[in-house]
Amino acid sequence: MTGWAGKLGLVCAIALMVSGCAMSQAKQEGTVSGAIAGTMIGGAVGCGIAAGAGGGTSSTAYGIGCPLGAVAGGIIGGIIGYKYAQEPAPSPAATPVPPAPPPPPPAPVARERIVLRGVHFDFNKYNIRPDARPILDEAADILSKHPEVAVNVNGYCDAIGSYAYNLKLSQHRADAVAAYLEGKGIAENRLMTHGYGKTHFVATNATAEGRAENRRVELVPASD
Repeated sequence: MTGWAGKLGLVCAIALMVSGCAMSQAKQEGTVSGAIAGTMIGGAVGCGIAAGAGGGTSSTAYGIGCPLGAVAGGIIGGIIGYKYAQEPAPSPAATPVPPAPPPPPPAPVARERIVLRGVHFDFNKYNIRPDARPILDEAADILSKHPEVAVNVNGYCDAIGSYAYNLKLSQHRADAVAAYLEGKGIAENRLMTHGYGKTHFVATNATAEGRAENRRVELVPASD
């Protein structure tokens, strides 16, 4: 038994030396296990062969056959154990967590729409009528609260008269409205006057009422 233990230890040591540091733990364990099993099986087979060759009584046959079979079996078993040793499955790689998307930009602040009412004029006149003053006072109040807003002051006429005459008359009307607003504290550089004459009609010129609608000044914020 002692001899067998020595042979088994020798084979295991050889198997470990063969395995080396470069071998994984699973391969080392498979090689050693295979070598142990191979040693035992090989030794039994070698002893059986020795018994047959020596008639079951030759100590020389046992002394050669048993160790030779054990060593050969250990080597073969170690090779088989190494080959079939199962490597542990690698751990799945952790899926990287994508970075959180940046927050959306703040919504733009909606700009208040400035609505200014226009005024009307008597036939062939460009003076501010009394009924136009409250409308222009309201416009001045709105513009004073929005100092960043510039205004187009657009003058128009009806269809009666020549084109050149009405062009001058419409400019006078625009200038009269701008002067009124300046008198209420609105800076001159915010008021851009335009005379468009007998163009851009908003009503028919076939009636007195329609022509009165066309004799007007419109206040249009330049930023619109």
